[in-house]
Amino acid sequence: MKFIFTYTQIQWLILLLLSAIFAVLNTLAYQPLVSFSFNIFLLKSMIDGLLLLGICRLLLIVIPSANYVKLEPIQQFINYFALGILVTAVWVGLSFATSYYILGSENIEKFVDIIPMNAFIGLLLYIIDIQFIHYKMVVVENKIETEPDTDFKADSNETKLNPEQTDEGSEAIERIAVKVGNKIHVILVQDIIYIEADGDYVKIVTDHGKYMKEDTMKYYEAGLPQSKFVRVHRSYIVNVEKILRIELYEKQNQMLTLNNGDQIRASASGYKSLRDVLKL
Repeated sequence: MKFIFTYTQIQWLILLLLSAIFAVLNTLAYQPLVSFSFNIFLLKSMIDGLLLLGICRLLLIVIPSANYVKLEPIQQFINYFALGILVTAVWVGLSFATSYYILGSENIEKFVDIIPMNAFIGLLLYIIDIQFIHYKMVVVENKIETEPDTDFKADSNETKLNPEQTDEGSEAIERIAVKVGNKIHVILVQDIIYIEADGDYVKIVTDHGKYMKEDTMKYYEAGLPQSKFVRVHRSYIVNVEKILRIELYEKQNQMLTLNNGDQIRASASGYKSLRDVLKL
């Protein structure tokens, strides 16, 4: 039997593996300091690792959405520092709660003695996590700044179609079938929030989840109804009915906030196309 894992599933497997490694190392580090049995403390560390994994995943959503990379260095430091205190406090509080539940109230005083070390570990892991997230944000930002929008601009110079039409010779898309493992998900066009280019694949973000499919952006740009879907950037096609607000990002670029909370940037030519559809 052949198992095929999606990119998202592989990511979660890696994170769970890191969580398990953290549990083992955390138990070994604390073993000389506590009198609890190895197995009991390993169970507690595994739960703490899952909690830490959840916090890290939350940071991966919160920090990019707050667009920290665009702040001044001093403001970045203040924001990261304040967020670090909050995350460490939450981490210590959750760890204390799990200790109370697993180790029992009679042993909770022993755990109080190692709270400072627990806080230090949480803060250290927070710093490592934000370094990774910030680096990823900087790479994406530099890629957007330096990559020419030539393909998209070339498309925008072509003859415009009636909003209800698709490109000549293209087949109108009414639904999209995506295979995930042994299941096939059928995505209705009206459920699509936006489509993002991802190498040889596209990521289709819907009201119900995110799906990867081996297709091209031009295929969807040509097949989706142009009264509702606009290619606002060489990497994004947006369902205009899912846009909550449009804000000035910098110079001629706009930031679109969608109804699922995601934010994407529109290029100058993409924003012009969007204004045409919205009749602004």
